[in-house]
Amino acid sequence: MYRKITIMALILLLFIGMASGHKSEVYGSPDNPLEEVEEIEDDIAEYEETIRLLNEDIEGRLERLDELDRELAKIEQELEDTEAALMDSQKRLEETTKQFGGRVRSSYMKGGTSYLETLLAADNFGDLIIRLAYMQRIADRDAELISSVREEQQRTEEQRLAMEEQRDNIEDRKFQMQAERINLEDQRETLTLLLEASREELEEALTRVPQSEGKPIYGIALDNHPNARPQHGLSQANIVYEYEVEGRATRYLALFHELPSKVGPIRSAREHSIMLAWENNINFITASGSRDNLERIRDWGVSYTNALSHGDFYRDSARRAPHNLYVNLSTLGQGSSSPGSVLRPGHISRQGSSGNSFSIEYSNNYRISYQYDENQEAYRRLINGSRHQDATGAAIWARNVIVQYTNHPRDSRGRTTPEVLGEGPIDYYVSGQRFRGTWKKTSPNGATRFYYEDGQEIERIYGSTWIQIARP
Repeated sequence: MYRKITIMALILLLFIGMASGHKSEVYGSPDNPLEEVEEIEDDIAEYEETIRLLNEDIEGRLERLDELDRELAKIEQELEDTEAALMDSQKRLEETTKQFGGRVRSSYMKGGTSYLETLLAADNFGDLIIRLAYMQRIADRDAELISSVREEQQRTEEQRLAMEEQRDNIEDRKFQMQAERINLEDQRETLTLLLEASREELEEALTRVPQSEGKPIYGIALDNHPNARPQHGLSQANIVYEYEVEGRATRYLALFHELPSKVGPIRSAREHSIMLAWENNINFITASGSRDNLERIRDWGVSYTNALSHGDFYRDSARRAPHNLYVNLSTLGQGSSSPGSVLRPGHISRQGSSGNSFSIEYSNNYRISYQYDENQEAYRRLINGSRHQDATGAAIWARNVIVQYTNHPRDSRGRTTPEVLGEGPIDYYVSGQRFRGTWKKTSPNGATRFYYEDGQEIERIYGSTWIQIARP
């Protein structure tokens, strides 16, 4: 009873809220999107709890209806048995009455015309007494039989009437419960529609909620040779660039605001990785580099740490050089936490084309794929069809993936050098959607900016980002 009152009270409150206007008109102001989200989440929780209670009540009523069906079946069987018993009683009454009439007729057939004549025909007083006692015994017996059958009939009839009344009551209760169940199901359907609408509003409101994301402290050039896999620390990077080097192989520039205890293997600097590190204003870590690239680092004033000449770097004997140089970022001294943060939206606010999966083929034996997982709200990364994991077994995920198309000329030393200065097309993958657009970088230390096709700048959503620098 208490639960039923609670359910009806919740439903009443909800429908009062409905009557006062659509929820989107009363949620928190867009100036405070977090408050708006919290209000919608509260409503969703209330709808879900009320629907849960309604489901319990409906299930309880369905169980009770099954019980009533069983009771009705039992009553119907008992009524059938009672009707049969009444018919048997009626037959016995008719038989007894018939026997009584037969005895009377028999006395007439023997020459008498009545009981009185039978008595008067007695030869003497003794015969009279015998005849009188005999006649009385017959009369009493017949009366008892008839009375017994009639009483049995009366009891059976009363029982039948009581069972019919019970059956009618059960049918009335069943009809009432069916009507109440239908009403509850209608209420559940209405609440489910409200719940779905609120969830849609929550998705839309979440696009306006900023998420705090730490600014990177370090950027490390990481090896991606097959002998360097799986890498350490890669799953903890918040931004990763993948770019081509000589031989159609690739390397990573991984940016960290968290500070893993082991990151590597570390490799050398390239001109394009220097510019990408510079624009992100991080401490750039490489395993040295060619003279021209080290001069660029010095001339451009890039914050830099050479792993080959710094005592906090070490080689892991479990692997062979040059695929075994590592660093403990948490003890490197640049800081234990991010020096600042940037606010990013939690969800994309645009509608693109389908982008649940895609691939990039860097060479005949190296193919990168991404597959969107709705539960994770992120893309799972694969290398040559196998899930990409770091050395700890942690899967590599990306909330944003930007494929930045650019030319790949060779420098004076014959090294492949993607052009990251200038502009070109992009594909932006997010939330299972694909957007076409462009990229632009106007100076070596200027930020690379990404734009939708309509010219509006892309604002990446909160979470890890992979930027795949690829040939057109």
